[in-house]
Amino acid sequence: MTKFLLSAAFLAASFTFAQTYDNGGLSTGATSKSGVAAPAGYTWSELQNNTGNTAEANTSLGLGGTYSSASASFFLADDFTVPANTQWNITRIDFFAYQTGYTGSASPFNTVRVNIFSSDPSVTGAVSVFGDDTANRFLSSVDSNMYRTGSSAVPVASAPGTTRKIWKVTASTPVTLGSGTYWVKYQLQNAVTANAGFLPPVTIEGTRGLPGFNGKQYNAIDGTWTSIIDAGNPASAPDYALDMPFVITFTTGSLGTDAVMQYDNRIKVYPNPVNDYFRISNPGKLAISSVEIMDASARTVKVLKSADEYQVSDLPKGNYLLKINSNESPKITKLIKL
Repeated sequence: MTKFLLSAAFLAASFTFAQTYDNGGLSTGATSKSGVAAPAGYTWSELQNNTGNTAEANTSLGLGGTYSSASASFFLADDFTVPANTQWNITRIDFFAYQTGYTGSASPFNTVRVNIFSSDPSVTGAVSVFGDDTANRFLSSVDSNMYRTGSSAVPVASAPGTTRKIWKVTASTPVTLGSGTYWVKYQLQNAVTANAGFLPPVTIEGTRGLPGFNGKQYNAIDGTWTSIIDAGNPASAPDYALDMPFVITFTTGSLGTDAVMQYDNRIKVYPNPVNDYFRISNPGKLAISSVEIMDASARTVKVLKSADEYQVSDLPKGNYLLKINSNESPKITKLIKL
């Protein structure tokens, strides 16, 4: 799925994305569906059910995307798009993972491998434009202030737990990319390879998944690709495709001279494409002040005050950028008007 989210800050390249755990698409808030508060300073990343459906829920706590032995080696992959007439000078990419039962104060992850392709790597002929499957590009890893947990209410209640602390793992990825759709293929590794970690998929309150989710998993032992699918709980529930969360930090002059920005596929605008109204997934409770709608040349064509729903029925059909102004750095995401 093509996803855009940029966080602009007119600072140096050492810019740090504020309160990672507050972002939508992975955190589901400080209180579980069953009413249990997360530990102070943390939020839950809780498995979801579709709003109004209390009989079915997601079941995928995390996906295999680590090297743990000579017979167990998995990569994950998902796509992103650099907008037309734009160049991204990428400096780093953040990924998210947990090791069940780990209680240490420092991250257990010390290895991250990154390979960026100019097309879907599961299709024959895909060309790598940066990285490979072997080099360790680990830069740092910190507590993301989230705990991954199962559904505490649907369809069968399970108590929220703190055995799956999510860590943000950052890779150094110095590369310049022009306009186009790319795929990032990546693998993490623990300090002790026998202890496999898991990577939680994109999680949005009130939905098991969105149309267009298309994450994939690669088994490096047998060389096979599979689409990432959540089978659902109970087993009779319909399957849903999943996406994987990551954050790309880069600079570009197209939306502000020397701006440091981020593409963050955890925050969602929906529905997208849109006919009349759209909403912004905001579980982090950003204090949104206004939303600017810009055309392809970054010219503002409409300004909307903060609201639960944003009306765009009067806009001509086409592709737009949304600039979300809040108490944090501006967020910029793509919107398609039907």
